[in-house]
Amino acid sequence: MKDFAVVGGGIAGLAVAEMLQRSGASVVLLEKNKTLCSEASAEQQGWFHTGALYTALPSNFFCRTMVGNLDDLVDYYSWFPNMNLRVDKHIYTTSREGWFANRTNFYVYTSCRGVSWKWKLPWAVALYRAKRRMSWFETLDASRSLSHQLGFGAKPLQYVVHRSTLGVNLDHVAFALKSRDRAMNTKLIAEDLLRSFLANGGLVQTQTKVLELEKGAVLAKGTAGEAPVRIPARHTILATGKDTTSFETNTKVFISPLLVVYPALTDLNFVRMSPHMEETINHICHRNNGLEYSLIGNAVYHDARQETGEVLERVRASMLGMAKRVFGDFDAKSTDLFFGYKTEVSSSSFIRNYLYHIIDRGNYTLALPGKFSLCFSLAVNVCRHFGIEPVEQSRVAEPETAPGLIEEPLHYQMAKRLAEKS
Repeated sequence: MKDFAVVGGGIAGLAVAEMLQRSGASVVLLEKNKTLCSEASAEQQGWFHTGALYTALPSNFFCRTMVGNLDDLVDYYSWFPNMNLRVDKHIYTTSREGWFANRTNFYVYTSCRGVSWKWKLPWAVALYRAKRRMSWFETLDASRSLSHQLGFGAKPLQYVVHRSTLGVNLDHVAFALKSRDRAMNTKLIAEDLLRSFLANGGLVQTQTKVLELEKGAVLAKGTAGEAPVRIPARHTILATGKDTTSFETNTKVFISPLLVVYPALTDLNFVRMSPHMEETINHICHRNNGLEYSLIGNAVYHDARQETGEVLERVRASMLGMAKRVFGDFDAKSTDLFFGYKTEVSSSSFIRNYLYHIIDRGNYTLALPGKFSLCFSLAVNVCRHFGIEPVEQSRVAEPETAPGLIEEPLHYQMAKRLAEKS
């Protein structure tokens, strides 16, 4: 009998399994596909969040959670050879190659002239709040917990503010703020976590579909049609992303469009912030195996149950129109579009639920990351949830021990196809 059966081999399940195994538990990781991180974890933007996205909100709770994730990343993952993010006087990358890119993201805020009348006063307050909180990242004390230093007391720093429009066509710009967000190499992160998991004795079973979650066991069968088998485990952790709805009634799945453009339209990473969701736009420039391409998103989410060919075409036309207004005209044939999936816990008080969740359900414990970026805090806190103190360091297996088990991000697969066509 294993201590834990982790159901779902996306980034949430992989990170949780790795941390549990590293910390002394015995874990089997079950995945229905041939490869790990092949669905929602491959269908994301590769944008590492440090908290800047939430600096304009009235409450700093969301921002504090993302900054707490930074604490966990530095405390429990710094020993990985490819983890190149460090926190000292500033948050910085130690090399160009590794988990995180060395180009940070700019946050471009719409001025009050560009918002509707009902938003003008609250947006003016939000702009001031964002300046103050973003300045905190330049004044942090790395010898103490980062999240406990976040508050309203930071003094706005002039050199954090950029008046430039960054060379793209964005109307009614109030200012741009320098953040510590950046692009991330999600495949390399997953590969390193898998190498650690295997080196510490973890067991991976792919092509294994879970049928039922019992007390003390998981009922599963292989995809080749074998008879179902019981896999005994003292605890079961459900980390199945969008498939969670098969077991949970209080979860929702959202989809958001992501437009791939090859070659890259600009090498700058930025986010246009506005209280009007349909007017937001974000851009990440990815560099992967010699390819440089753009990945463009917005803040408009759709219910996954409404995904149809008609919706896809309408969203594609909207995304192309917005991208051309911002970047100028480009060949639509050099683009491709896909929907990224995001699973959230339903809430009566909030429309969206951005943070990670760890919820006991009797026969199993639900683990949802909220964002790919939050897999580190999720893993650390699942350990603590079961009374296991996370271990900071461990060993990592050689790269050859996990060949081909991690799926390439979907945006990279699309960029390769676009490059081949051109």
